Amino acid sequence: MTKPSATDLPSADDLLAAMNLEQKIGQVMIIGFDGTTVDADLRQMIAEYHVGGVILFARNVQSPAQVAELTNELQSIARESGHPGLFVAVDQEAGRVARLTDATGFTEFPSAMALTATGNPQNARRVAAAMAAEMRAVGINVDFAPDLDVNNNPSNPVIGIRSFSSDPAKVAEYGIAFANGLQENGVLAFGKHFPGHGDTGVDSHIDLPLVPHDRTRLDQIELVPFKAAIEADLAGIMSAHVTFPAIDATPGLAATLSRPVLTGLLRNKLGYDGLIVTDSLEMGALAANGYPPPVGAPLALAAGADLLLFNRDHAMHYEAFTNLVQAARDGKIAQEQLDASVRRILQAKQHYGILKPVQVDADAATDSVKTAEHLALSHELAAKSITLIRDPQTLIPLDTNSPTLVVEAAALRGQASGLGGTVLSIDTQPAVSQIADVIHAARDGRTVIYPVYDLALNIQQLKLIQQLIKAGNPVIAIACRNSFDVAHLPENVTVLVSYGFNLPAREALKEVLAGRVQPTGVLPVELP
Repeated sequence: MTKPSATDLPSADDLLAAMNLEQKIGQVMIIGFDGTTVDADLRQMIAEYHVGGVILFARNVQSPAQVAELTNELQSIARESGHPGLFVAVDQEAGRVARLTDATGFTEFPSAMALTATGNPQNARRVAAAMAAEMRAVGINVDFAPDLDVNNNPSNPVIGIRSFSSDPAKVAEYGIAFANGLQENGVLAFGKHFPGHGDTGVDSHIDLPLVPHDRTRLDQIELVPFKAAIEADLAGIMSAHVTFPAIDATPGLAATLSRPVLTGLLRNKLGYDGLIVTDSLEMGALAANGYPPPVGAPLALAAGADLLLFNRDHAMHYEAFTNLVQAARDGKIAQEQLDASVRRILQAKQHYGILKPVQVDADAATDSVKTAEHLALSHELAAKSITLIRDPQTLIPLDTNSPTLVVEAAALRGQASGLGGTVLSIDTQPAVSQIADVIHAARDGRTVIYPVYDLALNIQQLKLIQQLIKAGNPVIAIACRNSFDVAHLPENVTVLVSYGFNLPAREALKEVLAGRVQPTGVLPVELP
């Protein structure tokens, strides 16, 4: 099928003028759902409650053909109901945040920080272009990426290698390259999490983090990548469930619900006129502070968000929809603001060919993803990203005649078998008895390979390494989740940084340990 020409379609303004209040409210909602097919409740949310988009999670993905058939059916329901086409969104950052995985038939790519470690921003663009091609092949048109947070807090439990760097200029450079790779290939990019989630020590999925810095510091660090995103015309920016007293002093109020943040700062002062989407409204940062989704949704829209992001539970979606309609009728959400949001949504759909989307070829989808070219790109850049911090005992490449022991944390279970010889699985925070088991298993002085995992939190991992050193074992530590782990490791330990432990990272580590690839990556964070 050919793409419909602009003259075949009503304009965004014409569509807006024909909408009633309920249709407008539906357009601002993006909802998640359960299962890999369309059920009656999801069909009703699209057909009768006019939702503007859906978001796919790993639970919705079985194979490329299945995703293509699913998105085709979702778009057909919207169009047959007389609605604009849907935003079909996904969190596909590369690295550890990926809903389309190797196991379900897609290409996995190195993390954002791994791409920065390669030293070339064009690598971020190349990866995003390949990811966009795979997303478009299965009918996905929105990616909630790149992560534009500046990773300058070693204790951050949720950002880490999702960020490109601790340097705001590098986050901007690589993040915009990534966003361009998406948008040049037909996928809307949404930079996140405004005004910045990097300098936090609390996971916003659980509770509300606070960034205490003044505006001068925010302008110098946190806001730098977002200003670049505005200049680069990113389709969207996602809000943070983080409180910023320097911008809005209301206690317990996340940026997502703050009019001074979303309208005062992002819209008015920074001049952004693209789409503002909330982070998922179910997250603990909101619910734990008295703002469950049906309560938070009207506040977020009134604060200046255009798109409201919901996870599963259609009963909750209906309740939120009802509350949004009532808030608009009561004047808590200004009609002109609602119209401005819906106009932005429709204009973005018009620009990206989503008002009347073309059906994708489900039969051809499998041939368009996980291609030899994409796999080669992933392998190439993962290999270039591996960073050797030090190797005081020249343990790399591994001596094939000497036995090795791989210690595998529970968080990585089943993934470390290819790194060396015997694998011993222990808890991510190993108990004293497990430490003793490792020492016993390594009693013949064998080299121990240990992918470490958030050492500031899991201090028992450091105790294990120290006891191995005391027992005379050579140790290769791999910082695979938090690059700041490097600062905690003893000087007499060989240290590699892999910026993740997904498939491309593991394959690259095997090549480096075997001596087939030289580790040339450069650490993208400044160590404390």
